[in-house]
Amino acid sequence: MPPPPPSLPGELLEEIFLRLPPDEPACLVRASLSSKLWLGLLSGPRFRGRYHDHHGAPPMLGFLRGFWLEGCHRGEKGPVPRFTSTVKFGARIPDDEWDDCDYSAWDCRHGRVLLGDARNSALLVWDPMTGCRRGLDWPNLVDDSRGVAVLCALSGCDHRTCHAA
Repeated sequence: MPPPPPSLPGELLEEIFLRLPPDEPACLVRASLSSKLWLGLLSGPRFRGRYHDHHGAPPMLGFLRGFWLEGCHRGEKGPVPRFTSTVKFGARIPDDEWDDCDYSAWDCRHGRVLLGDARNSALLVWDPMTGCRRGLDWPNLVDDSRGVAVLCALSGCDHRTCHAA
């Protein structure tokens, strides 16, 4: 069996990957699935930073919307957050795993979504790409007013890759 052909240098591969269209992330996903070397290059912080510098902000993959489940009555239960894709690439968003209809989306930044249920004093940070959920303690509020946001707490973060942490 002949030896495999030599691989292109990583720097040259990065230059090629930088030119893939930013509005269809499926190209990068397919490339990353083709070899471990390419996966390492595409998922590394160096490439993500260069890709951001070259293309600017990443494309919007979709948006969260709320709707009322059948059987839920306004005033009793809140809307269920659902993800609506805006690109052909279909990332698996685990929106079918919500057991109830109490949470609504309050904020979305840095690849995370803040969900809240004021009636039950519940907060949840959700990563829609991995499905990971993390419950938070409800803050002690003096009055009934509130403002909420998902913030990155990494010291010195430039927010180009904080969604990957």
